[in-house]
Amino acid sequence: SAFSADEPKVTLLAGESASTADAVPLDFFVNAALPRQNAMLLEESARFDARARALILLVRRWARDRGICHASKGHLSPYCWTLLAIYFLQVGIEDGEQVLPAMGHLQPGAAAIAPARRAGSTTQKSVGSLFRDFFAFFDSRFDARSEAICVRLGRRAAPNARLPLHVVTADGVEGSEVALCIEDPFDESRNLAAGMNSMGLARMREEIARAASLLSGKSDDEASMSELLKLWVPEDAAAGGKNADEQE
Repeated sequence: SAFSADEPKVTLLAGESASTADAVPLDFFVNAALPRQNAMLLEESARFDARARALILLVRRWARDRGICHASKGHLSPYCWTLLAIYFLQVGIEDGEQVLPAMGHLQPGAAAIAPARRAGSTTQKSVGSLFRDFFAFFDSRFDARSEAICVRLGRRAAPNARLPLHVVTADGVEGSEVALCIEDPFDESRNLAAGMNSMGLARMREEIARAASLLSGKSDDEASMSELLKLWVPEDAAAGGKNADEQE
């Protein structure tokens, strides 16, 4: 149940028909700080670079359409995908450029003075190019075994000593592995990936690899957003639809 999570939430679909792709998802939270914190991160990111907000929303749209942002089913939450996008803009640009600064000033008890807004990042990459580089970074350059996603510090480093590791095991499979370490920028002792299961981890890797492959070597004009954002359908549901069509 979505209400058994640390941040109780339920998502309702608004529209003429909740079964259509045009339905608008509306999240309802109960006694939760997450909506305010998420809005704070979006606003602060946009204050430094307008492309940051666009990239964050595009990453979240992709994760939703590909079926890997349902926290109650063992995936990362939309909030986690926000943090992944911010982290990439802090450390993932190949030329070493930092589009966004560390976000430690947002943490409770931190100094109230925020970093001064810079004139702008020197990288001239479009949102589309940054979107492509986001997948390339997490597909081949990010090391989940030794690196924590920490937008508070905004640099590549191992998890802090207070951040608990989250180990996942697959049903019927021997062995285990450490899932992502995503530090909550508002509570450095909280691993936001703690609800992830082995299926969610495998699906995340699968979808990031798929996106990286689709976008590799493509210009913004050549990349097919319709294919990239194609709604994901579980294999059993797709097979059932195919069988029904064959019987008609």
